[in-house]
Amino acid sequence: MTERKGRTVGGTECSWCKAARGGTGVAVITLRSSKPPNTHRLQTALHKLQNSHPILRSTLLQHTNTFSFLTSPTPFLQLTTHDLSSNQNNTNDSISLSPLQQILELELNNDSEWRDAKRDSTEMFFGSVYALPNNVWVVALRLHVVACDRTTAVSLLGELLELMEEKEEILSEENDKKVKHEASLAIEDLVPREKTKKALLARGFDMLGYSLNSLRLTNMKFCDTKATRFSQVVRLQLNQDDTKGVLAGCALNGIKVCGVLSAAGLMAAHGSKRGSKKYGIVTLTDCRSTLQSRLSDNFGEFMLRV
Repeated sequence: MTERKGRTVGGTECSWCKAARGGTGVAVITLRSSKPPNTHRLQTALHKLQNSHPILRSTLLQHTNTFSFLTSPTPFLQLTTHDLSSNQNNTNDSISLSPLQQILELELNNDSEWRDAKRDSTEMFFGSVYALPNNVWVVALRLHVVACDRTTAVSLLGELLELMEEKEEILSEENDKKVKHEASLAIEDLVPREKTKKALLARGFDMLGYSLNSLRLTNMKFCDTKATRFSQVVRLQLNQDDTKGVLAGCALNGIKVCGVLSAAGLMAAHGSKRGSKKYGIVTLTDCRSTLQSRLSDNFGEFMLRV
């Protein structure tokens, strides 16, 4: 019988764990379907993902201000099913949102187990299937930031879709093969020893550690300090012609796309309130592809936020 394996979280991971207690650091993947999903097949695929990536079948242990991982030898994720009519987010009653976005916001705010500092242990990977009106279903995967960031979430989604396309017998037969038993090393432990004393690298670790905790704006004041905090999502959709126009305009005027998106966000926020307010825009850029050598998007590699 394979024993559970564990390790203490690294310095950067510890910072992310503390940030999650404040409501920051939840990754959510949602998929909409016009056909009822095969929950058995989906759960088998998710178990295979857990076998391939031990961090996804690990439990986060909390001891005051320290954290550690305990990795299960077998996958344990169990899909839960819900009815949208009994899981509406009441904070959005006055706003016209698509069912998919309602589920996304619901999952983003479903982080009570990660906020509770009194809990001894918490799982880091959850899966749910929501049945919606008009023959629509939504599959939602929710992950703790220490297990999966935005970039690795995209990689995870790609792997899941590939597994769902495999034949049932192949999916079942290979589910227990090539099982990795230990979570990857902490970020700090992946760096060659001769490079750990470089000032630039040390500054890079500071940026990683502060990335979540520093997303605060000191010039902004909360008018209502007693109401429950919750996250909402604003979606901007452009067709192909509009996208080409934006890119051409950026190239012509020497403006970066992130600058245009930030300006658009400020204008939209200002327009929604119809008055002068204080707003803040925080942009996250995936810089993996620009590094030398390029970092992989797969699990076990660095999770960078700039």
